[in-house]
Amino acid sequence: MMRVLGPVLAAHYLAAFTALGMPVFMPRVLAQLAPHAPAWLAGALYVLPTICTALTATAWGRLADRYGRRLSLLRAQAGLALGFTLAGFAPNLAWFVVALVIQGTCGGSLAAANAYLATQFGREETQGSLARALDWTQFSARLAMVSAPALLGLAMGWGAAQDLYRYLALLPLAAFVVTLALPKDPPSAASVTVTRVAPAWRDWSGLLTVQFLFCFAMVVTFPYFVPYAERLGIAHDATAGLLYSLPHLVYLVALPWWRGSTVSPQRPLLIGLAMFSVACLIQAWTNTVPWIAPARCLYGAGMLLVIGGLNRALGARAGGGNAGHVFGLFDACGKWAGALGGLAAGGLVSRIDLSAPFVAATLAGLAAVAAAAYVFRPPKRPLHVPASDT
Repeated sequence: MMRVLGPVLAAHYLAAFTALGMPVFMPRVLAQLAPHAPAWLAGALYVLPTICTALTATAWGRLADRYGRRLSLLRAQAGLALGFTLAGFAPNLAWFVVALVIQGTCGGSLAAANAYLATQFGREETQGSLARALDWTQFSARLAMVSAPALLGLAMGWGAAQDLYRYLALLPLAAFVVTLALPKDPPSAASVTVTRVAPAWRDWSGLLTVQFLFCFAMVVTFPYFVPYAERLGIAHDATAGLLYSLPHLVYLVALPWWRGSTVSPQRPLLIGLAMFSVACLIQAWTNTVPWIAPARCLYGAGMLLVIGGLNRALGARAGGGNAGHVFGLFDACGKWAGALGGLAAGGLVSRIDLSAPFVAATLAGLAAVAAAAYVFRPPKRPLHVPASDT
């Protein structure tokens, strides 16, 4: 399996590095491309590819099930390369917006990679193996999230911000070449790996609710973390950036040592959501710096358990035949939550204060705990009536 998982992870890291690195520097790109653009436009363009991915992810998933998941993965990488090429050579703002729309509409490399991996497990493979593979695709995404802004920040000294789009377009092209060497998967009509869903995990809408609430809770804390850290007295951007990245670093360090039960995904999910909510509450409440690093570590540990629990539930749900649709819908749900979280963060900070996003994350995390408890509720036992009493 490693001969497939290794190239998939390498290709996904290249695509994730491309997609996650540049949005942080959107204000600098706009300053070059449209100097007189209003300040709110940077935030709108930040979420534009995410909204386009959310609108199209389910449709791409269905097409992947029909025509093949490797083909869908190639589509995502080619679309990302095309979008970044157009953005790099955009002569005006309208062209740049079209490039972002193409990037988002043809994106979704995480869902495509997960769907492809789901087809590579035969009948003899366990659901735990698929869940573990999903953990590692999240690892590559977190690694890109930590490394891309730092490395691209250094590259900003070499030239204009927009020019980086041209060079970054080479990374998804490299991922495309790596993916071409992977074995083809059969479309759903020929698939023989449809997985049976455990009765306790049949509440698909409930699991999507948990995904939505958790993704919202994460993203709503992202956009204004640096100003929040400055308000607490953290003067250096490097220190604020390290604290921002700390939960993802916890994930990267802890994942190789962590194993979760496929039989009971609700245990890590519920514990993780509780830890995550407590961490957000601490950050909303504290006014002193010493609490921040422990709270960020707790945030990362909770994130690890939540993602692990969700992956194990998905491993039970997604078989070879419906993998594209399942992962596409799950990804779309997370993307909508992320877009709403980004917009909500701006509204909360402007109307209340910089701690408000953490309050919102705490409430969303607690709501996710309740939703997860409902999803994994024990099945009702039928009443037993003795035959003599009938």
